[in-house]
Parts: sequence; structure tokens; C-alpha cells
Amino acid sequence: MVERIYGPIPAQPAIPERRIRPQEPTPVAARTVTLADPRVEQSNLRRTYFVPSATTAAAGESQALDVLAQLIGGGPNSYLYRALVIDKPLAVNAGAAYQGTALDSAQFTISASPKPGTEFADIEKTIDAVITDIATNPVPAADLERVKTQLVAEAIYAQDNQAALARWYGAALTTGLSVQDIRSWPDRIKAVTAEQVRAAAQTWLDKKRSVTGYLIKDIPAKREEKRS
Repeated sequence: MVERIYGPIPAQPAIPERRIRPQEPTPVAARTVTLADPRVEQSNLRRTYFVPSATTAAAGESQALDVLAQLIGGGPNSYLYRALVIDKPLAVNAGAAYQGTALDSAQFTISASPKPGTEFADIEKTIDAVITDIATNPVPAADLERVKTQLVAEAIYAQDNQAALARWYGAALTTGLSVQDIRSWPDRIKAVTAEQVRAAAQTWLDKKRSVTGYLIKDIPAKREEKRS
């Protein structure tokens, strides 16, 4: 039906095969930004790294970043959640995510919401320690298998949800991936090694490649005190 309706429409010749899009400059130093608003009830830290997407990454690299994100911040058994919420505890929540479906660079994000009285510096110190440990030491086999099983299970369960499937296929197909790429993703996740995860952390989670945002509550009275 799609072919019958849209097939006869000629391609637009004015659109080049590959469009020119502005690219993020190569990061040379860590950057920070602070946003404040009196309506903020929960302060938050969010750090973003620019990393390869599934389209631009080398073979196996995108899947290693998927596994790395799950390992660092995918649920209550993740390294960062345990370090910040359970073991310390310094935060009320913590997580990580890798958004691999992008035309050019993708984003790897780490976030945490500190408990009242906790400084952002203490949160960042723990984040840096978790990343350094993964980038330096091989991931234990049990942890690696656990997170890979979680990711594969999520992919299987997603097939029961039409909306999830539409988002999954739509995001992939519009950024240069194929149906076969989507269907073979679970097998490529299963093939990720501990060395690939370590290399991904060492290469891409370099702090100088990051932008860290701090969301804080801005109290008008304190602003007036500073002005006076």
C-alpha cells in the first residue's frame, strides 16, 4: 500500500544524498553549566559525553556502550546506583543511558540527584571513581553476563509493545540502520566482551569529553544579598 501510494512520487532532486550538518567540535576540556530556578524542588547533576552512534561507531563499539551504560547505571544493581544510593548514601537516585540512534555523534549520559546537604563535588568524585575502575579493571564475568541478559530480555519484551517497536524501528531506520541491524542487535549484545567494555570506558568516558550540568534551587532572597 505504501509503495502504491508513495512510490510514484519522484524524489526531490534539490536534496543532496548526504546533507551538511554542523558538527560538535572535538572536546578539549571538561565544561560545566549551572541552571537555577526557585521552582526546583530536587537538585540534579547530569553529565553528558559525546560518543559514537550506532551509525558512526566501529564494529562492536556501539553495543559495548550499550552494555557500559547498563553496567554503570541501569537499575538498582548498577555500579553507580549502588555506590551513590546504597553504599554511601549520597543520592536519592542515579542512572546512565546511551542513546545510540543518531545520525552523527550520540550521547552517553550519567545523572544523579543528591540528598539534601550533599555537595555536587562528592557526587562527581564517586562517578569518576566508578568510571576509573571500569576503565582500568576487567568487568567481572558475572556482572557482564547479568547486564547483557537484562538488555536482551528488554529487547524481547519490547516486541509485545507496538509503540515500543515503532519507536525502536523508526529511530533506527531514520538514522541509517537496517531491519537486519535491529533484528541482530541481541546477538551483537551477547558477543560484547569485558575488554570491549573497558576500552569503551577508557576511550569515550574521558572527563574532558564531557559537559556537566547542575540544576539548583535559586532563592530570590540570596540573589538580592549578593547584589547588595
